[in-house]
Amino acid sequence: MKQAIDERFLISPFLVFFVIHATQVGVGALGFQRTVMKEAGQDAWMAVLLAGLAAHGLIWLMYRLLAYAPSGGDIVSLHKHYFGRWFGGVLSAGLLFYYALAAFTVLQSYIEIIKVWVFPLMGTWQFSLLFLVLTYYAVSGGFRVVAGLCFWGVVIPLLTIFPMLFFPLEYAQYRNLFPMFDHSPIQLAQAANDMALQYLGFEMLLAYYPFLKNASSSQKWAHAANALTMLIYLIIMFISIIFYNKEQIKHITWPTLTLAKIPEVPFIERMEYIVISIYVLVVFPIITVSVWAATRIVKQLFAIQQRRSLPVLLACLFVGTLFFEEKSEMERLMEWTANVGVYLVAGYIPLLYVHVWAAEKVKKALQQKR
Repeated sequence: MKQAIDERFLISPFLVFFVIHATQVGVGALGFQRTVMKEAGQDAWMAVLLAGLAAHGLIWLMYRLLAYAPSGGDIVSLHKHYFGRWFGGVLSAGLLFYYALAAFTVLQSYIEIIKVWVFPLMGTWQFSLLFLVLTYYAVSGGFRVVAGLCFWGVVIPLLTIFPMLFFPLEYAQYRNLFPMFDHSPIQLAQAANDMALQYLGFEMLLAYYPFLKNASSSQKWAHAANALTMLIYLIIMFISIIFYNKEQIKHITWPTLTLAKIPEVPFIERMEYIVISIYVLVVFPIITVSVWAATRIVKQLFAIQQRRSLPVLLACLFVGTLFFEEKSEMERLMEWTANVGVYLVAGYIPLLYVHVWAAEKVKKALQQKR
């Protein structure tokens, strides 16, 4: 298929590894254990594995789906081609809303962590304004700049934050892993469904697929990224199971962040401050990719340049942050975003693939009759 975008705006296939992994591991990695262990207990690692394998299958399905897009296009051109301009536009607008919601949820979640752990007396709007100004600077530079942020958002945290998680092994209680296979398939399925939110992020591929050189060859890198995400979540879950007991985990909001307090450094009293500061490199790429994807869809639907729609979208996100102050509101927002994301990748994408596949089969049958 012919590329519709100038080659100087494209990224190499291997960079998909960093973009997908950077958008998968976010604020949820700091506290996913509590929700998953609530359903599956010491077998929660199985739910992590099941959700990761399901993500692999959905990534494969997305590449099969995008192969049908006309002229190497993305989900918007696919919608238009198979559903027409108006109904296809409605479907693409729904995806636009989801991308904006994802950016907003990640932004609010990280701001809450900053307020609770570092600056409890500062207002939400100061942090929100700072992040959104930086987002404007990054997204206005184009997708290659966003991909570069994702690269550093993977490399630096892996070399700095991730090694800290192994210090609690000094206090490990390995008997917490037993008895294994002590939960029913229904409980594991529910826990895997709760875990699904942590793997979301690969659906951004639907928007930036045309910006990949030899897009079909990037699939192996996409699966490698998801495999690394699954490995990291498994390690975090195993460490959490053997460090916390079932009762402790129920009362800890961010178990991973609490684990980061274990290392002791003579010249640093509060190690979690360092972790939260570095974690901005984990959160920022997710926000920029989500915002870029949303403005990309706006450009395709309404022929409005991304530089013009970007300030409007960021202003909407800023105003939205002023209305979410309570922790209960944030939890409902995250739950709602998770449900929308799961329905999108596990429900809508497979149904869309079946529709497109059937339409192509019918088209070929009619051509053969002629």
